[in-house]
Amino acid sequence: MKKIFLFLCIISSFLISCNNPNASEQTVETTGEASQFQSVAHGAVVHVDLDSLTENFLMTKDLMGELETKMNRYETELGNRQRTFQQAVADLNNRANRGLETRARLQEMSEKLAQDEQNLMQLAERYRMEIAEEQMVMQRQILQAIMDYLEEYNREKGYKYILGNAFGSIILFADPSLNITDEVLEGLNAKYRAGQR
Repeated sequence: MKKIFLFLCIISSFLISCNNPNASEQTVETTGEASQFQSVAHGAVVHVDLDSLTENFLMTKDLMGELETKMNRYETELGNRQRTFQQAVADLNNRANRGLETRARLQEMSEKLAQDEQNLMQLAERYRMEIAEEQMVMQRQILQAIMDYLEEYNREKGYKYILGNAFGSIILFADPSLNITDEVLEGLNAKYRAGQR
């Protein structure tokens, strides 16, 4: 997620540096009791809290659940293979200490165990790289879903900019009255749920 936020921070800094001629005309107004979200003037610059948005997005929860399941499966498999390897090492040491094998046979068994250990380390590295790649793809999928929804959402709202604010981003202060995170999250999750049916 940090790579996503860094990418969005760079984009946000570019957008902030752009001249917005309507900045002095932006107003914030609240609608009546009927709406639970504030209405921000058409053409305003608004922001979403990316940390909150991604954390509470149902797609994030689903994809993280799938990734955690795979990670647990890999961890279990590697743990089982590690125990098997350790038992084989203990058996080799036991046979060597008791003099139950010839030196040539012990050397052969030792070489096989060294190869098994190397294979185990390669498998662990392959799993680690696979999980890292899947995590990166997952982050891109989540970001793409958010960006697609914001484009659709903004057709009606007509904001000039929707900035992404996250902890540690270059947006050091954002007026809370311009925060549309809750409204976006509600629509984003509703769209995601509808797509899951």
